[in-house]
Amino acid sequence: MAGSGLGPVRGSVTSSKRQSTVDAWSAGRSVFVDNLKVLLIAAIIIGHGFGSYTSTEMFAYADVRETTLTTGAEVALIAVIVPVGLFMIPLLFLLAGLLTPRSLEHKGPGPFARDRLWRLGVPFAVYSFLLWPALLYALYRPLGNATQSYWRELVGSREEALDTGYLWFVGDLLLFSLVYAGWARLRRARPSRGDPVERAGGPARDIRFVHLLALAATVALLTFFVRFVFPFDSQKYVDLNLYQWPECIALFALGVTAASRRWLTDVPDRLRRHCRTGTLVSAAAFVAALGFAGTGEALDQSTWAGGWHWPAFVFAVGGSALAVFEPVWLLAEAQRHLDRPLRWVRPVVSRSAYGAFILQGFVLIGISVILRPVGLPAEVKALLVAAGGVAGSFGLAWLLVSRVPVMSRIL
Repeated sequence: MAGSGLGPVRGSVTSSKRQSTVDAWSAGRSVFVDNLKVLLIAAIIIGHGFGSYTSTEMFAYADVRETTLTTGAEVALIAVIVPVGLFMIPLLFLLAGLLTPRSLEHKGPGPFARDRLWRLGVPFAVYSFLLWPALLYALYRPLGNATQSYWRELVGSREEALDTGYLWFVGDLLLFSLVYAGWARLRRARPSRGDPVERAGGPARDIRFVHLLALAATVALLTFFVRFVFPFDSQKYVDLNLYQWPECIALFALGVTAASRRWLTDVPDRLRRHCRTGTLVSAAAFVAALGFAGTGEALDQSTWAGGWHWPAFVFAVGGSALAVFEPVWLLAEAQRHLDRPLRWVRPVVSRSAYGAFILQGFVLIGISVILRPVGLPAEVKALLVAAGGVAGSFGLAWLLVSRVPVMSRIL
């Protein structure tokens, strides 16, 4: 009798505790930020799912894929992924920058840095040095793609950088956050003279479009020169997308600066309209310039990699303009259209977003391996992997967060 009576009660109590924990986590959070994070991370997982079956090897499984998307499907996929990819990562860095000052102010520089090391450093280290190389070695070795030692193939050698996979974003964010925490600590240590606003001569000035133009120009020049040393899509020294650092640092710093201008609640409407125009004009000019380079046979691998020639400069300028203007525009649009509960984005889903980003590679490769012997077209497999990757990554993340206490602190 005891067994038959207490089981459901115990289960309902546990479920109630989990729900109350999620409710406490979501209390006071920005609805549009959580919705936007879920959408961005789901889009990244979908892109990696379809990229598993491309000849351009856009994701790790593509190295050993058993079938390939048709040329038409791959061209259509690239036409979607490239424009989305130009703003997705900068937008994530902008969001991270916007959220950082409030978190640091609440915790203090020391506790903030320790929290970043725990939540970003631990997953990055475990993933990069243990789980990801082990998974890839287990995947590649039987298929003949890993012919040398485990260490030399996947962890690092003179020829290859440490493969951080898609978690390069987490590694970069950790570095930027620690630098900001150190800067904040030094700033607090300086002797203060009066109110900070009074010392600055008044309230902080609004960020105007001309400031973003200057930022985009600076990012473009830095990107152009950085790619002499770190070519686009290279893994030199360490796989932290160093060729992308100018725009990543710029968007993180823009977010930190804009946090005091209340961008987290309302990007000025005039700036939103200017950034929309800047995005559309930049995109049109970017496509036209690359199209012109293509007709003149000046468009080749060196265009993307970088170098002392005008197509590489156009690629740096166009990408940098979109990386600055488009995230600001989309942030403003998200504030206007995503600041409400969405039927399919519950607090449980939002709470699982970061974990889903960390776990996506294992889920995607797992589904791909299961489907490997099944005789389906690549397009069907890609769709199944992408959809299953989103559901599986968020579901597995929630299981870990809700059932493993230490994971709730990390993820």
